[in-house]
Amino acid sequence: MSSYSDIINKKKREWQCSGLMDGANADRGKKLPFSSPLLNYSTYGGIPRNMITEFFGDPGGGKSTTAVDICKNARQIFLDEYNAKLNDLEDKVSRGNKALAPELDDLREIGPKKVLYIDLEHSFDGAWARKLGIEENEIDIMQPPDVTAEIILQTVQELIETSELGLVVLDSIPSLITSQELDKKYGERTVASLAGLLTVFCRKIVPILTRCDCTLLVINQVRDNMDNPYVVNTPGGKALKFYCSLRILFRIGSPVDFLGNELPSNAENPAGYIVNAKIVKQKSAPWDRRNGSYYLMVQSGIRVDMDLAMLAISKYGIIRKSGAWFTLCDPNTGELIEDGEGRPVKLNGKSRVFDYLQSNPEYYETLKTFILNDIEGKGISDGEEE
Repeated sequence: MSSYSDIINKKKREWQCSGLMDGANADRGKKLPFSSPLLNYSTYGGIPRNMITEFFGDPGGGKSTTAVDICKNARQIFLDEYNAKLNDLEDKVSRGNKALAPELDDLREIGPKKVLYIDLEHSFDGAWARKLGIEENEIDIMQPPDVTAEIILQTVQELIETSELGLVVLDSIPSLITSQELDKKYGERTVASLAGLLTVFCRKIVPILTRCDCTLLVINQVRDNMDNPYVVNTPGGKALKFYCSLRILFRIGSPVDFLGNELPSNAENPAGYIVNAKIVKQKSAPWDRRNGSYYLMVQSGIRVDMDLAMLAISKYGIIRKSGAWFTLCDPNTGELIEDGEGRPVKLNGKSRVFDYLQSNPEYYETLKTFILNDIEGKGISDGEEE
């Protein structure tokens, strides 16, 4: 009779999986961050890598915008990781480790991990993406023709299995048309054809994502629930909900002016909007932060400074609020910030706080470093050394 270790080693060889028993040591804390510090705070750093994340919500709620923002940050992370690995291999080869030369050549040929945005809705806006900080040629944008969902999902799996992709965005789930639906005439119904297809796809793709070091971000819509209007339904069945590690519900919030002041909902020419995000499911971090938001300006994209100010006020107490007045403190010492005459800096209204951060870059950078280090789990001393 074979021993436990013999069976495990045999399965490692048969399944070609050297890390078969390394599940307990896997790094589940790796994230692809948002540009918004408020969303990073709510999600403990961003969306989890090598897993499935779902963005869903009403039209115009900020789902695709947030996905493009994730693409921008992911591309930079993959480039940094590539350069670090490239420098490490070059150093080892130069020191005489010639066995790594083929791996170095392969790395140079493949390049950094790619970002693939699958635009099933054919609505990708290049001009808006540039405002968010990314050019169309910096990520791969696929707009499939009228092919079935089976072909598209099979193609997604094949592309991920190349191990050259680091992030795939599927926009959106209801745009997938199964072959069963395609064969029907208008008015003829099919029963759960997409749900059944996604059930099989999720079961197959989850271990592939881990093996190939790739993250899948899917965008979904919502449907009215005639039985209970307070319950949000999404197309695609329950399997996708089950296999997602993070699910975020997006809704557009109040319009704002250029200073971040909230406007009436019927304002004619708002400068931007507050995008609200509700964490519906969280498996990659503690689930004690259920709600998030960020400021999205029509002409300039995500306002990081406004996000930092709101975190400093509502979560960290670095900017103390008393009525309509705000008192600024040093993030590292907690001491009050003083003006040129030795008086504490007190500002009336949030718009004055935003304006102060823009006109005082030294204090803004100190505040930014303190908050981002805390979100990323770094110590204050690490931030000061950096």
